[in-house]
Amino acid sequence: MGRWKIAEEWVRQYLEAVGDPLPHYMELGIVPPLAITALALGNLLEKLALPGGSIHSSQEMNTIRAVRLGEELVGWAGLERPRQRGNLRFITASYWVQDSAGNEVQKGKSTVLVPLSEDA
Repeated sequence: MGRWKIAEEWVRQYLEAVGDPLPHYMELGIVPPLAITALALGNLLEKLALPGGSIHSSQEMNTIRAVRLGEELVGWAGLERPRQRGNLRFITASYWVQDSAGNEVQKGKSTVLVPLSEDA
């Protein structure tokens, strides 16, 4: 899925984008857990190239430990078997993020609803 070095500037941009003005993360030198989730899922969803009208319906994450600014991370993802109900396809992807030593730092999963065309 991807390999990333978590730069301080990227974390600052993330905090600004989500409207978090508190200085705690930068003072402690750690990355907000949801920033890692956003990075992993953003990369995954980009690779899936979902059609317009898709809905991000659920999100689970489990943070094992804090990630420090400047750390290198690597992420993997896997897709579960798609399910269908009516005119919607449910696509669930699980992801795992590890540090450069191979220690797990976060894992989670996300489900996206993809509308099917009338003739599908």
